[in-house]
Amino acid sequence: MTEVSKILLEMYKDIKKILDKHEITFYIQYGTAIGALRHNGLIPWDDDIDILVWEKDMDEINEVLSRELDSSKYYYHIQTADTHPHVIWKGDNIEQSLKDKNAPFIDLFPIDPYPSTKLRQVLANAMIWGNAGTIWAIDHVRSIRLHKLLCWMPDFFKKLELWCVDEGSNLTVVFSTGFAHCIFPFDYYGKPTMHVFEDTEAPLPHEIHKMLTHIYGDYMTPPPEDKRVGAGGFPCSVYKDYIMAGKP
Repeated sequence: MTEVSKILLEMYKDIKKILDKHEITFYIQYGTAIGALRHNGLIPWDDDIDILVWEKDMDEINEVLSRELDSSKYYYHIQTADTHPHVIWKGDNIEQSLKDKNAPFIDLFPIDPYPSTKLRQVLANAMIWGNAGTIWAIDHVRSIRLHKLLCWMPDFFKKLELWCVDEGSNLTVVFSTGFAHCIFPFDYYGKPTMHVFEDTEAPLPHEIHKMLTHIYGDYMTPPPEDKRVGAGGFPCSVYKDYIMAGKP
């Protein structure tokens, strides 16, 4: 196991302990779920962990993780211009690792409602792309003053997407640029199914096989060695958020 994998596993256990304590439902998904099913743990070359939670629980999650995570080890990033919060490993120099975009982190993606009718879906898709586009633009703004002036925009587009959802819709979505592959019925998540995950366990969505097959195809066959790379990417605007929060 790599040093980054060891850190990610420690981070996951600390997050899991808090969410379980407060009886907050969560799931692992994407590459993390593939790792559990294919490797009984992390994909050996992965570089982050993906956790999904219900949007209705986000306020409580932000509260308990901000309060109960060890602040000497972690920076809990409540985003001003991203789709979701993150738990970030502080290491020896958190400010520099945020600048260099190489700090180990865990994503906490909210599962949001999505409309069931075609017209509403077209409108919702436009709002999700508006959310993603403004996040990308704000992430490239260097001025903190300008960032503060613009950071209301992603949340505005998200509220418009939620406004598009028709009553009684059974569909969900996870906001990202790949959202079109992550639209699933509510009951695909269901009661979490526990699975071996290194020396602990992790909760999978009830219909994880259908979900991963839809997103990736044959996810149980590892990619060629030259394609075995981490997910890439880094939390948007996190360094500016860290500075604005006045973190030590």
